[in-house]
Amino acid sequence: MNKRDRAYYFFLLLFVSFIHCKKQYNPPAIESINSYLVVDGFINANPNENSTFILSRTKKLTDTTSQTISELNAQVFVINKSGSSIPLIDINRNGNYTSTLLNLNSSDQYALKIITSDGHQYVSDFVPVKKSPPIDSLTWRQDSSLTVYLNTHDPNNNTTYYKWNYVETWHYQAPLIRYWEVNNGLISPMDSLNQTYDCWKTTNSNTIITGTSVALGQDVISRAPILTIPRDDEKIKIRYSILVNQIPLTKDAYNYWLLIQKNSQELGTLFDPQPSQLTGNIHPLSNPNEPVIGFVTAATTTQKRLFVSNSELTNWSTAINHRECLQMIIPQNPSNFLIYDYPDTNYSFYYFVGSGPFGLMLTLTECVDCRVKGGVTTKPAYW
Repeated sequence: MNKRDRAYYFFLLLFVSFIHCKKQYNPPAIESINSYLVVDGFINANPNENSTFILSRTKKLTDTTSQTISELNAQVFVINKSGSSIPLIDINRNGNYTSTLLNLNSSDQYALKIITSDGHQYVSDFVPVKKSPPIDSLTWRQDSSLTVYLNTHDPNNNTTYYKWNYVETWHYQAPLIRYWEVNNGLISPMDSLNQTYDCWKTTNSNTIITGTSVALGQDVISRAPILTIPRDDEKIKIRYSILVNQIPLTKDAYNYWLLIQKNSQELGTLFDPQPSQLTGNIHPLSNPNEPVIGFVTAATTTQKRLFVSNSELTNWSTAINHRECLQMIIPQNPSNFLIYDYPDTNYSFYYFVGSGPFGLMLTLTECVDCRVKGGVTTKPAYW
């Protein structure tokens, strides 16, 4: 074997050894289970209103599911300085713990106590009740999209730190309107009370929105952006409503939620893995070193509603997409042409083809039933 061949085999052996010696490295932060308790909500000090807290668990950084891990079967209480307690119940067993209607003393201080199903206990700091000033106005501006803005101020300069959330509702329609329905397997004319063409859908905000006037000479918030709706979005093809809730915060609560806002809106939601160390005001009694995600606030809130109609917008499409409404004809039942027995629930009866025993025209259910997209056919009382 000459010198060149020896060198070749040496580097080949070195390369093979390198491949076999490679070992995957998973940082401890990725491998860690990180099933920490997440507490989301606030103590609502408005007269005759409920307080609700959502309890869940964080996920591993490697988890791909978006489903929230709810904390079930816990005991949750709002307590005051004198030791009185008010229970919150998870009626629907989904991790949402709600009190009865409350009338809290705004001059008192309150805390949250949690006992999980495995016996671990958590208690928040006692916090004062912050009072929210009114929301002065909600406005909107349309350019390439539509943005909703909020204006508020506190003439007493007592608020300074704010958090907002909102509830959206919009009117939309199914691509196709039908005049027939199926009851107990038989086709009959559609009762107007059972129409499935007009729907209203309501969703809650899933982002953190904070603001502060600390750098200003007065406690004034001007044109704080609340949300942006992309151009031609279905939400404003007919009429749209947003109800904004304003929650005053302490300085510590504001700093906490500001960090949450930066983390969650870069990665996803409050319930996703958090890259920064979060220090809230909820403390584990069983294991003092266990992180808990959440910050308990007690506050009165104020709210304001804004409507936007499509007719107020410029060049905002009202077209409903019919292209996906696949249709097909099936034979009528020979014993009774009013019998509808097609087994595929992805399709629904649309209309009769011709007169007499010719056939039934079917289309995708979502094209004739607006409820498939999550709405309801009952118009909201405030509409």
